Parts: sequence; structure tokens; C-alpha cells
Amino acid sequence: MTINHQYRYIINLSYLGTNYSGWQIQNNAKSIQGDIMEGLHFLLNKNIKLMVGAGRTDAGVHAVSFFAHFDYEHIDCLDLVYRLNRFLSDDIVINEIKVVSNDFHARFSAVSRKYEYWISTKKDPFLINRSYFFFKKMDITAMNEAASLLIGKNNFSAFSKLSSDNPICVVKSAHWIKSENMLIFSIESDRFLYNMVRCIVGTLIEVGLGKVSVDTFSNIMSSYDRSRAGASAPASGLYLIDVNYPKLFKL
Repeated sequence: MTINHQYRYIINLSYLGTNYSGWQIQNNAKSIQGDIMEGLHFLLNKNIKLMVGAGRTDAGVHAVSFFAHFDYEHIDCLDLVYRLNRFLSDDIVINEIKVVSNDFHARFSAVSRKYEYWISTKKDPFLINRSYFFFKKMDITAMNEAASLLIGKNNFSAFSKLSSDNPICVVKSAHWIKSENMLIFSIESDRFLYNMVRCIVGTLIEVGLGKVSVDTFSNIMSSYDRSRAGASAPASGLYLIDVNYPKLFKL
């Protein structure tokens, strides 16, 4: 019996998460992973193993640059990109598929992940379900002062809906940018807890509104108590911007 050599393939993709329950396959719910696996089963082999994603984005969350990997025999990568894009809905785009080292793991090889949260300060038909429409005036200086406290190695239990065995994250950058009718929060970290970015944004909005001082924000962080932080911002404004990997993988 001939055994075909197995290669590891990395997929780079983008998606709008509005119509999906999130990345991970779930029972009785539409998922990004589920739709792509359906395409791989149809186009390649129904027995192909489940691909592994860089993380688990929640329902309604989007991704500009997401990575996943799967193992299979030799394929024409350009042809598969073309056929998968024809198979998938317009909400999912396969940007590239290529062979990668067998040592690569889409989730565990990642060095950091970068998210952005988009707030639209003016109603915009092109940003419906793609941003959080919030018209109240906020103090971006105070929001940035509070955001700077996130940088470094900290316990982020106050900003997670679920308790974690390891609530420590190392945040590399965190700041707000104002651009015309948009407020964009950017944050990069080695890892993120469940719902962490949306909890942080919801609390920073309260800082911007003057409901929470910068000192109080610091106290909320050090309390490790989710009940003291603000409400989670809606999923529609959250984007996974990029996942960074070691240079040796040449991505």
C-alpha cells in the first residue's frame, strides 16, 4: 500500500464574522472553521483532519489576517485558493495557502496577536455591523493614559468573563487613535483571555466619559474582579488584525 507524504499547509484568510458564531466549529451554529472544513472535505478529501486555527474569535468578531494549518498530501496551492474562494461565502476570503515547516503550529507557534476595536462616532451605512456606533464625546487623552497602564506583564482577570488558570498576559502596546469619524483602539499581546479586549474597551469608554478616573481604572486592574470593570463592548467593532510568528517560518 502506497502512503502519500504528508505536508503541513498554512492558510492565511480574512473574514467578516457578522453572520458566524465565531471561528470554532459548534453544534447547530455556523462557524468560520466549519465552513472552510466543509470546503476542504468537498474539494480534497472527506477524511481530512480538522485544521487548527490561531485562536478562537467570538461570534460577530472579524479578522483581517488569520492563520490556520492542516496536514495533507501534495496539492496545487494556487488552485486550491481559487477553488476554496469559489466554494466559500463572500464573508470569507482565502488569501494564501502554502507549505510550511512541520514544526509550525498556528496557535502555539504564535508570538503575539494584534487586535483593533473600531468605534464610529458618526452613523455610517458602510460600517453597520463592522464597528460600534457611539456618538457621545470622549476624552481620548484620558483613555490613552489609562490604556498605557495595560502595557507590560499583568494579571487581566478583571477584564475576562471566565476565570483562567493563567490570567497573565504580556501586553506590548495599547493605545487609541482618532481618525476623522473613527476612534480605533489598538492592542498587541502575547495572548488574550476570553472577552478581554471587549471588556477593556468597555471600561476605557467609561474613562473617556468621565465615569471612571485613570486611578480607578488602575484599581480595577489590580482588583482582578470582573464585576468592577465596565460592560463588554459589542463584538461588531472587534478585529483580529494580525498574528505574528517567529521569522524562521518565513511568513
